[in-house]
Amino acid sequence: MVLVLFDIDGTLITSGGTGRRAIAQALSDFCNHPVDMSTIPLGGRTDPAIVRDILKQANFTDEEIPELLEPCLALYTKELERVIRPDNITILPGVLPLLNQLHEDPNYSLALITGNMQQTAYMKLGAGNLSSFFPCGGFGSDHENRNELPLVARDRAAAWYKKAFNPDKTIVIGDTEHDITCSKHFGSWSIGVSTGMSSWESLEAMNPDLLLSDLAQERALWAFLQSILDR
Repeated sequence: MVLVLFDIDGTLITSGGTGRRAIAQALSDFCNHPVDMSTIPLGGRTDPAIVRDILKQANFTDEEIPELLEPCLALYTKELERVIRPDNITILPGVLPLLNQLHEDPNYSLALITGNMQQTAYMKLGAGNLSSFFPCGGFGSDHENRNELPLVARDRAAAWYKKAFNPDKTIVIGDTEHDITCSKHFGSWSIGVSTGMSSWESLEAMNPDLLLSDLAQERALWAFLQSILDR
């Protein structure tokens, strides 16, 4: 049995910048002035880490920020719920066929690994009608450090599916360097897809176990999945 952990933004879907705009609006409301997110990296990072950087840039102190994270994230959640719509969501190439095949194959189990908080993750997936594929996962609301999330996701999947998943039978699929790094930290396999914010070259430099232009490359993808199953 192989556990396949999927990132969301840039891997399964794009949301046309809806998440970025919702964070910017929520934090601007909190700070009572427009916040500048132009220099803050977003791709592959957890929502708490992103909000922490925005608050630092807004001149809140390191002592103040820990107590502000929860109310700011709550404002963001409320704002995303207000603005997210199905027409914001684009499902990326190859995603639906892959999820359907994996869902139907008893050799594979699906879960999430995402910097989104659990509630916002399912808002985005729900808008794309993908929630039913993912009963559990590891989320930005579990830990600010993305490297801690594969273990969270694995343990939740083990409880949900009532099966043991070792790192050598776990695959992380994502579109950023952070996805590959957290997979290596956990000791699992990694598949990079250049459908998000990171270029092919930057992903290649991270040495993922497989690198694809998108998830529509079925032959290479299924050959890799089968090779992990057969180990």
